[in-house]
Amino acid sequence: MLTSSSSRKHLLALLALAATSVFSQQPEPKTPVESPTARMNSAKTIIITRARGSGIPYDVISSALEGWGRFNIVEDRDKADLVIEIATSGGNGGMSFADSSGAYRPGATSRDASDAEITMTVYDAKNKRVLWIGTETARFAMKQTSRENNLVEAAERLALRFHDRIEPPPKNHE
Repeated sequence: MLTSSSSRKHLLALLALAATSVFSQQPEPKTPVESPTARMNSAKTIIITRARGSGIPYDVISSALEGWGRFNIVEDRDKADLVIEIATSGGNGGMSFADSSGAYRPGATSRDASDAEITMTVYDAKNKRVLWIGTETARFAMKQTSRENNLVEAAERLALRFHDRIEPPPKNHE
C-alpha cells in the first residue's frame, strides 16, 4: 500500500504529465494577416498595367509613381511586390445630335457625353489580394483638349490619394 506522501507524488506526476499533454496538443497560433496598408508600405517593387480605356491616366499615374521614387518599377509580375492596374471607363457612350425638329441628321456627329471614371486597383502580386482601390471622375468636356486635361487632373488626384495612403501628409498643429 502506498503512503499518502507517495500517493501525492504519483498524483502530482500524473497531473504534470496530463498538463504537458494538453498544452502540447493545442494548435499553433496563426500568424496575423498583414494589413493592406502594412503590405503596401513593405513593398519595394511594383508593376503598373493598363486594363482598359484611355492611355492618358496610365501615363500620368506611371509618371507620378516613377517620380515619387518610393518603389522600383519592374516589367515582370514575378519580380513585383504589388500590381497597380489602371482602368478608364465611361466617356465612350455616344450621343447623336439632332436638328431643331428632333430628327437625326444623316452624318450627325456622335459625341461622348459622359464623364470618364478612372480606377486604380492595387493588388498583392503574390496572392492577388486587393489592397486598395481608388476612383476619380474626369468631367466631360466638348473639346478634346479639355477632355484630356480633365483626365490628367483626375489621374493626378488619384495618384496623390494613393501617395497619401502610403505616406500620409503631416497634420497641421494649429
